[in-house]
Amino acid sequence: MRRIAVLSALVLTGGLVGPSSALAAEDNENRWIAVEDHFAIVLPDGTTFTEDEEGMPEEELPPVGSRLFISEVLHETEDGETAGSEVGRSHIECTAQAAELIFSCDATFAFDSGSQLHGTVVVDFGAEEPTEAFQLDIAVTGGSGDFFGATGVVNLLDITDVDDPDAATTTLYEADIHLAE
Repeated sequence: MRRIAVLSALVLTGGLVGPSSALAAEDNENRWIAVEDHFAIVLPDGTTFTEDEEGMPEEELPPVGSRLFISEVLHETEDGETAGSEVGRSHIECTAQAAELIFSCDATFAFDSGSQLHGTVVVDFGAEEPTEAFQLDIAVTGGSGDFFGATGVVNLLDITDVDDPDAATTTLYEADIHLAE
């Protein structure tokens, strides 16, 4: 169940790839730390599990059509490790596909400035347990305000404190964004 929560943390969280060499890491405006604050799984029959309840048994697979919802608080970050001031929220929504543990996910990064950045990714939660931190690339599909006409990629990296069993799911997002001219 932890791997599903990581997708933010979708997140929307197979689809494992190496870090993108084109990331604009020096551009702090396109780097955020997100802390998950809401999580829910809704089965096709309407049964709902949230972070406050015991989830589905781990040996049980989510059926086709199950929905995963994750909400995070976005923070600015200077160093990619320390969360600064709140700058917005992310909203991630995934749907279980016909292949076991494959989720199609859409993400919206909604910033306090009124701008939004939109992305999509297909995630394989059935891939073997990674020996390194969970990461994936989210394709940028557009945006509004400062991100109007955006294309590119947002790299998701799970930076949750693995030594703290009560730690909130925490994600580093780094975006390589190209704007329409």
